[in-house]
Amino acid sequence: MTQTAEHHYQISQKTGFGLLGLAAITVLCLILLDSGIAGAGLFIVGGALGAMFFGVSFGFASGWRNFITSGDGMSLAGQFVLIGLCALLFIPAASLGFNVARTIAPISVSLFIGAFMFGIGMQLANGCGSGVLFSFGGGSQRMVFALPAFIVGSVMGAWILPDMLRWGSVDPVIIADGWNIWAQLGLTLLLVIAAIAFFWRAGRRAGGQLSRRMLTACIVIALLCWGAFLLAGHPWGVTFGFTLWGGKIAQALGVPIAQTEFWSWAGPARALSHSVLADASSVMNIGMLIGASGWAIYTTRFGQAGWPPAGQVMAAIIGGLLMGVGARLGFGCNIGAFLGGIASGSLHGWVWFICAFAGSYIGIWLRPYFGFEQAGQRLSGKAQA
Repeated sequence: MTQTAEHHYQISQKTGFGLLGLAAITVLCLILLDSGIAGAGLFIVGGALGAMFFGVSFGFASGWRNFITSGDGMSLAGQFVLIGLCALLFIPAASLGFNVARTIAPISVSLFIGAFMFGIGMQLANGCGSGVLFSFGGGSQRMVFALPAFIVGSVMGAWILPDMLRWGSVDPVIIADGWNIWAQLGLTLLLVIAAIAFFWRAGRRAGGQLSRRMLTACIVIALLCWGAFLLAGHPWGVTFGFTLWGGKIAQALGVPIAQTEFWSWAGPARALSHSVLADASSVMNIGMLIGASGWAIYTTRFGQAGWPPAGQVMAAIIGGLLMGVGARLGFGCNIGAFLGGIASGSLHGWVWFICAFAGSYIGIWLRPYFGFEQAGQRLSGKAQA
């Protein structure tokens, strides 16, 4: 880079920081007016999560793909380390006097179908719920297509969900239900440790390693998840924010969305009647976008991935739609259902993981048709990050 070009880049970097900082302060002030200190705290936590996820490239989709294609389970081992750390607070918190609730959901036909759809979608879009957010914030052109499709899919999923729930479900199942809270925590941790050991051993055989950097990232992200949990009163979730954004847009366009069954339920109806700055998921999503953008600009990585070819654009749109519908039918994404569900001691989190993992196999098999890998590398060889 010539001295003149470097000077121009420094000016654009400072301008980007200035504009982003102004936007962050403006949003923070609006959140303070709308939802007070707790909302502002969630916005800041979301920003820190966005910077952290982008900084260490903490992606669920690529980690699952690495295990399926090459047997390297180290990233998955790290994900379960994060889940175990979150469980240390999520499960006993209410018994310790905190005004919080765990993420518990029924085992339903919609859960199986939704999680399976989500698994396909996240491999086609090259990111999960959090991955789409921090990649979009980091200037990924692919996510310019995936995020709007995710939002549209979320609205479609919300319309379908009530009917799907009537296809059959059983009440939520808590691991070691009926035992005392410490026994519930202990059994959940044993299951999580077993998963860590399995994927770590697979990673070792494939020549991978669980780096100190990744373990440090897991600890920091877990602490931020604890903060979100205590501020919001429930575990962090990403995809309801997308559903709310889509619902608000549809309402502004004159669609009578409030009359549909999903939006008549207490939680969604309350969210739809209030500002997007009053919902925890929405506020954290906005924070995550700004945090990832700030870190990308700081590290000169903003928009470095380049424009994707047409096939990958189509994959991003299809993947986004599948994830949007799947997240609503399956009660969340890798954050809300997988991390939040398992760390809450809910059986549905494990079911979601198994079904989404099965869907990932299909998604990986489909990737070459959209230009991600060469023919013959569908379920073998190196996966594209």
